Amino acid sequence: MKKTANKTQPRQTGFTLVEIMVAITIGLIMTAGILQISAANKESNRLQRNMGFVQENIRSAMEILGRDIRMAGHYIDNNPAARILTPPMPFINSSPNGTTDTTNPVTADGGGAVNDQITINYQVTNANSTNCLGQVPPVGATGNRFVENHYFIKSKRLMCQGNGGIAQPLVEGVESLQILYGENTDGNPLSANRYVEPAVVNMNNVVSVRIGMRFISREQVRPTADTNSYALLDADAFDPPANSDRLLRREITTTIFLRNEN
Repeated sequence: MKKTANKTQPRQTGFTLVEIMVAITIGLIMTAGILQISAANKESNRLQRNMGFVQENIRSAMEILGRDIRMAGHYIDNNPAARILTPPMPFINSSPNGTTDTTNPVTADGGGAVNDQITINYQVTNANSTNCLGQVPPVGATGNRFVENHYFIKSKRLMCQGNGGIAQPLVEGVESLQILYGENTDGNPLSANRYVEPAVVNMNNVVSVRIGMRFISREQVRPTADTNSYALLDADAFDPPANSDRLLRREITTTIFLRNEN
C-alpha cells in the first residue's frame, strides 16, 4: 500500500543571505552604541575624578596656608626681648628671588611668572605644638619655642620646610603660588590701603595677605588643548603649551587677615 505524505508537517526553512546581513548590521550598530556609551562613561569618570582631585587640593592648600598665616606673628609674652627672631615681624622679609629648600628660608617674590615663597613664624606654648611637618620646634636661646614654616612650590607641589629641616610635600597639583601683602600706610588699623610684593617699606604694617594659587589635574582630561591665558595677582601671564596641554586648571584667590600684626 502506498503511503501518502503528511500534509500537516511544517516546511523547514532557513534565513536568507539578506536577513543574515541585516541581523549582523543591527548587531554591529548596537555593539558600537554600547562601546560609545562605555567610553563616554569612562571619560566622565576620569573627569569627575580629576575635578575631585583639584577641589580637594584647593581645600587642603587653603586650609593649611590660611591657618598658618592667621597665626603669623603670634608672640605669647609680647616681649620683644624674648623673641628669638630678629627683627620681630610676622614674616621673614628678604630680597626677591630667594632660595628654596635651604636652612635659611625666606619670604620672597619670584618675579615674572615664578612662584613666590612665604615664611611664617609664631610662638607656641608647649612641646605638644608642632610645625607644618608635625615636628616639635626646638627651644630657643630664651627658652621659648617658635614655629618657622617656609612654604614654596617645587615639582607642582606645595612644599613646607619646618624650622630649617628637610622640606616635604603637603599638597599635589599646585602649578602657581603668588602672594601679595596688604600694607596699612594711612593709619587705618582695620584694612590695607595697598597690596604689594614682599619688598614693602615696613613688614610691621602688613595687616593681611592675599594668596593666588593655580591648581592642575593629575591627568589630561580636557577634550581639547587648553588655550586659556592665566595670570595670578602680580604674576606675568601664563599660556599652556600650544596644542598639547589638556590639563584641567582652576585658579583661586583669597585674602587672609592677620590676627597678630605688630
